[in-house]
Amino acid sequence: MIFKTFLTILLVKAFGVNIKSIGIVLPNNTCLDNLLNVTIKSKIHLFLREVLLDKLANINKIIIRSPNWVGDVVMATPAFRCIRENFPDARITIALKSYVQKLIEGAPWFDEVLLLDSTNQHNKGAQLFSLIKQIRSREYDLGFLFPNSFSSVLMFWLGGVKRRVGYKRDARSCLLTDRVDRLYENGQFRPTYMGDYYLRLCTEIGCEVRSKELELFIAEEGRRRAAEIMEDCNLNNGKPLILLNPGAAYGSSKCWTAEGFAQTADSISSQLDCNIAIVCAPHEIKLAQDIERLAKSRLINLANKVISLDVLKALIKGCALLITVDSGPRHIAVAFKRPVVTLMGPNDPRYTDTPAEIGQVIRADTDCLACQLKVCPKDHRCMTQIKPEKVAQLSLELLTKEKFRN
Repeated sequence: MIFKTFLTILLVKAFGVNIKSIGIVLPNNTCLDNLLNVTIKSKIHLFLREVLLDKLANINKIIIRSPNWVGDVVMATPAFRCIRENFPDARITIALKSYVQKLIEGAPWFDEVLLLDSTNQHNKGAQLFSLIKQIRSREYDLGFLFPNSFSSVLMFWLGGVKRRVGYKRDARSCLLTDRVDRLYENGQFRPTYMGDYYLRLCTEIGCEVRSKELELFIAEEGRRRAAEIMEDCNLNNGKPLILLNPGAAYGSSKCWTAEGFAQTADSISSQLDCNIAIVCAPHEIKLAQDIERLAKSRLINLANKVISLDVLKALIKGCALLITVDSGPRHIAVAFKRPVVTLMGPNDPRYTDTPAEIGQVIRADTDCLACQLKVCPKDHRCMTQIKPEKVAQLSLELLTKEKFRN
């Protein structure tokens, strides 16, 4: 049928064949060129989709190389789900760093988890060889490369993954079988919301996207541990829980001041009877202690507790508001549809902007925004010029809005 349609269009356009003689009847007042243009686009789309689906017909084993950052893993969940929905009978392995494993715990999309780091960090060569050997032994039909690194595709290539889908970046195109072009604007790479960026890896090979919503799950152990922490810290007293997340693994350029968080907490506490707790990674304990010391109001410092990502998910799901720098917990809040106020400076908001977010992004008006640097070479003005009064005001407004909406 598709071949017949293409042949018809070619006869009409190239050789001037009378369309009535081949059985095509046009509606009254229809422009032939417009109709043919629409027909061509429609049939080409259908033809290409059939070709793509035919190539995907015999996919039985899939391996996904996960992103590395917490926020990126969360934003990749629509793509993870999309892969499972389009390959319901395939055996799917996700390869990831151990520190994000609990983030995807409970997700129904994977049959196996392959950890990319081991306890033997002193012999990385042996570790890499072992991973390649494991991948090769499983004989994967298809591999999705979410990171843009050369090393990620090299591992899949050496591991014998038959089809390797990834973006054309970092001189790695020769090792990819399915090369996806980045989006450009005025000759430059166009920043794109990462959830859509990852989904393009799926749609470019013919997968159908049913939903773009972020999605996370909470395992029973994480739920139980979070409940224990809430009980131990007397956070089950009926008051709204506000979480402060001051740390960012990306780099110091994303961080706000301890004074800023402390003053924000004091301002909110003076106007709202609530619980305010600090959450952060183990290496950020001093920052949490500084905020607690500088605040005049009572803060609960959860940095003293062992809070893994599965526990953090449960705490964020149960909070009334998260106040955070632009880091992983922000996206966890989006996934659980919790209100979030984000303090942003060095990053381009287009990478993380989604209509699904309930909240507000606060940025200072400086000339060096979105530099994308991990460490500020100047005076960190993009973050230090964010005013605590504004953060507190927007936080209270958001809490009020959510209270009336619920």
